[in-house]
Amino acid sequence: MNRPSLLLTFSLLVTACARSAPLPGDSVGADGAVSLATPRLTTNATSSSSSSSSSSPAARAPLSALESRLFPAELVMDHQAAIALLPAQQEAISKELGKTQTELVKLQWVLQTEKDQLVKVLDDAKVDEARSRRAADALMKAENAIKAAHLGLLVRIKNVLTPAQQQKLRALREEAQCAPAGAEDAGHD
Repeated sequence: MNRPSLLLTFSLLVTACARSAPLPGDSVGADGAVSLATPRLTTNATSSSSSSSSSSPAARAPLSALESRLFPAELVMDHQAAIALLPAQQEAISKELGKTQTELVKLQWVLQTEKDQLVKVLDDAKVDEARSRRAADALMKAENAIKAAHLGLLVRIKNVLTPAQQQKLRALREEAQCAPAGAEDAGHD
C-alpha cells in the first residue's frame, strides 16, 4: 500500500471512530427513547461487514446486563394475555407510565435547553474548553435524570409482576430474540 492510500485509510478509520464515540446526549434519542446500555463503539467497517453477513439489515443486538433483567411496558403489553396480567397490575403499570411520562416531558425540555447551550458554546471559532466542559456536564446531568426516570419506571414495572410472569416474559423475549427478523409479525396479518 502506498503512503497516500495508507494515510487516507488511517484518516477514514479515525473519522469513523470519532463519529461512533458516544457524545453527551447520544443515549437519549430525539423521540425521548433512552438506551440504558453503554453505547457500543463500532467503526463503519465493522457495522457494514456485520450487516452484510447477516440475512437481515436489522439484526437484533443482544440485551445488556441491565436490559435483560427489566421489562419495558411494550413487552408487558404485547404479552399480557400470555403472562395472565391482572387488571390491577395493568392499572398499576398504566399509572406508573402516566407519572413517568409527565416527568419525562419536563426533563426533555431541560435536555433540549442544555443541548442548545452546548451547541452554542461549540459554535465559537475558538471553543472555550472550560465552558464546553460545563455545558457538557449540564447536558449529561439532564441526560442522567432521564435515564434515572426510565430506570425507575422499569423497576416499578418489574415489581408489579410476579416471579412467574417475569420468567414467562424472559422466555418470550428470548424466543423473539432467536427468531428470524420479521417472523414474529408473520402470524399477525
